[in-house]
Amino acid sequence: MEQPEIANAVREVVREIAPDIPEMEENISLNSLGLDSLGSVELTLRLEDRFGVVFEDDELAFENFESVASIVDLLSAKTAA
Repeated sequence: MEQPEIANAVREVVREIAPDIPEMEENISLNSLGLDSLGSVELTLRLEDRFGVVFEDDELAFENFESVASIVDLLSAKTAA
């Protein structure tokens, strides 16, 4: 899957969890847009299901899930491996 496709899928998952979040630019903090800690946990679980991956403990760092861009980077690396 190409990065733009991954980014669109990530946006879809975020909107499922937090439909009130406005349009998401790739480098904007999801937390600043209103995604709370419970939403972040839900996001990681849904991304694992959507992409068929498992996030390792060391990958569950805030900076990996801070923005659409950081999530795309993580998922690109996981799906390429």
